[in-house]
Amino acid sequence: MSQQKKPPERHDTSETSFVAPGERTRTTGPFPAPARTTGSHPQPGERERVTQKMFPSQRNTGPQPIGGTTAPKQMTGHQKDQLASAFQDQARLKAAALVLGKAPGAKRDDDDDEATALGKVFDGVTPAPELTSRDLFKAVQAPVQSREGRRSKKIFHQVLAQFAIGKNPRFDPDGPGKPRGHIFVWDVSRAMNCEVPHFFGVKELTLAQTVDWLRAEGPSRGWLRADPKAVVELAGKGQLVIALPKEMRLKQMGIVTPEPADKDGRPRLAGAGVKLGPNLSVHELLGVYAAEFFTHA
Repeated sequence: MSQQKKPPERHDTSETSFVAPGERTRTTGPFPAPARTTGSHPQPGERERVTQKMFPSQRNTGPQPIGGTTAPKQMTGHQKDQLASAFQDQARLKAAALVLGKAPGAKRDDDDDEATALGKVFDGVTPAPELTSRDLFKAVQAPVQSREGRRSKKIFHQVLAQFAIGKNPRFDPDGPGKPRGHIFVWDVSRAMNCEVPHFFGVKELTLAQTVDWLRAEGPSRGWLRADPKAVVELAGKGQLVIALPKEMRLKQMGIVTPEPADKDGRPRLAGAGVKLGPNLSVHELLGVYAAEFFTHA
């Protein structure tokens, strides 16, 4: 009879080295697969798998405000412009207008508040000698200057008086129906450091073109429409206020004086229009009763 071979004995594949007292067991062979849990009951011979919830990582974009929300991102320049208030935007336009319209030699911010032309006081009858030339290709430099932030009724009186409108040949009309109201406004606005230009580049503006410029371009240069009921008060604070006929086909312009208003509430004007003088009614200067007004701080 042939002998049946005995099957080879199975040995545990894990081998453990000799462990001295007080030392940890070291495994030198493969471990048996651990049991896997199905629900709460592991199955024999299977490896246990442990799952863990995964959370999306959060980016730290800066200090976290209360509530755990992330800090807002910094706005772009365009976004800031979109959120800028009308008051902030207008302030920027006024600053640009001052730079563009500032007369040469105008007084600086560190000068004294009172611009008095070395103490001389003008009476409104005798103009300053340097303000009498009829030549328009060289701007005149007024000895009395006013500027934004330092306006006053006293200075404004002297700004107007030094030009002596009505006594100054510079503002006499160029001919019948050709008044120089726009030249008077140009000179006074330069002395007030908020220029209404007579030249646009190399182009010399007529009276009609100057009126149109104030309506169309003036608001972007700091010229704002003023309430007719408030213009006398504004002039009394030393602000420059320009009057135009409300009828857009009529081309005249004058300056609101700091004098008391007429009985009908309309301001007194200085200028060279239908009539020429330092203290005229709206109708006398513009030829109409209805007027609109633009002011510059």
